[in-house]
Parts: sequence; C-alpha cells; structure tokens
Amino acid sequence: MTVKNARELVNRCYEQTNCLMSVEELKERFILFVFGPYQDEIVSRYGLEYFYKHLDSINLTNCRKDFDRAVEEWYTHEHGKNEQQADYHDLLFTLVKDTIVHYQSGDRNILVRDVTKMLTSPTGYYRRWRSGQLGERNLPAYFKYLLRLGIRSLADIESLVDMWLVEQPHAFCKKQQQLFAKPPRRGRPNNAELAQLQEMVGQIKQNLTFQERERLRKIYYYHRKNLTMKEMVEKFKEYLRAKQNENDTQAG
Repeated sequence: MTVKNARELVNRCYEQTNCLMSVEELKERFILFVFGPYQDEIVSRYGLEYFYKHLDSINLTNCRKDFDRAVEEWYTHEHGKNEQQADYHDLLFTLVKDTIVHYQSGDRNILVRDVTKMLTSPTGYYRRWRSGQLGERNLPAYFKYLLRLGIRSLADIESLVDMWLVEQPHAFCKKQQQLFAKPPRRGRPNNAELAQLQEMVGQIKQNLTFQERERLRKIYYYHRKNLTMKEMVEKFKEYLRAKQNENDTQAG
C-alpha cells in the first residue's frame, strides 16, 4: 500500500524497528527500507517505473538530502514540544533512581546498562507503561513514547544518567541506595551524608527535639559544600552550647 507523504513512510520504517535509534541511525535505516521492503512491495504491484514516479510525488528522489530531510522532519513532528514536557525529566530521573534500587548498580557504566535494560526490556518499564495505556499498547507506540521523552538512543540514556549523577554524587554508596528505596520523609529527599551526620550527632546527644533536628538539617544544607562532616558536628555542638547557655540565663 502506497503512502501519502514522506513522513508517513518514515513512520512505517520506524514502526518496524522496535528499538532505540538516533537520528543518524534512522537515516541509514530509512534508505535501506525504501529501496528494500518498500520498493519490493510497490514494484510487485505496480512496476518499477511507478515506484520512482511515486518517490518523486512524495519529494523523495534518489538523493540523500531528500531522504535525510524526511527523517529530520519526522523526528521534529514526533518530538514536538508540548505543555507536559517540563515534567518529563522528573519522570526519567525517578526511573534512574528506581533502576539503581532494583539492580543495585555499582558504577556509572553499569547504571547506563541497567537503565537501558529497564527501558528496553519487555519486563521493564514497558510493562508499567503498557498497563497504564487505554489505547495503543504495542512496542512501536512505546518507543514513540520514549522518543517524546527525549530518549532516542544509547547516547540519550548516557546523558540522562550523567545528569542524574550530578544531583546524586553518592548514588553508588550502598547506604544511599538503601535510602533511595525508602519513600522520602516530609517531602525531603533521602540523603546518605545527612544520615551519617545524624548518626555522628546521635553519639553526642540522643533523642533530638524537633527544633534540634531542624537546626541540624539547616547546618547540613547550608554548609555541606564548605565544611567537613566533623566541622558540621562542631557547629551543631556550638548550637547546643549556645542553647544551653540561653536556658541557664533564663533560669537564673
């Protein structure tokens, strides 16, 4: 069956791949598809001369530039901007966190491998996506969904993981991975360093009051980039001493 335009033909090619592909990879695949399965289909019905006239009618001559442009226009259409796009990174970052919890990835390269497995395996994210769909639930529709999220190739997965690791530099710490597995408390992310600081302070004073816990959090978030853990403990001890002196003054 002949297509109405070049974009429809690129779409037909893409739907037969069922995998992640960069723009450049799809350009190569598209040429092979047009002069392979699609040509065989049209020629068997209408002849070779009709096939080339058909390509001319949809602005695809035997010219690389025309084929590349068709793929680029298809990508622009499928990856078009929309109002929900601002939420996509949060969804993908959550997926990376869920992956490291599930596989307990040990380093960056292993995490890239595990996220790729999570995104492309039939038992991974695809199963969750499929269960939430009311309409199309096949693999071509799923990979188009990943495309709209900005995941087209392995390079995009690597970029996603690297961006997430900037925000989570201690992600490969086993204790941090255990904290990832727990739901965040009071809207704050679980943090291995903060948990360690709380343990160190717990050796000085157990059963902190709510006000003291909040002060410890503030010390950590305000000073974690310029103070060591021991220095933050000392800062908290100064706070406790100042608080005690204030109480003594009021009592006197």
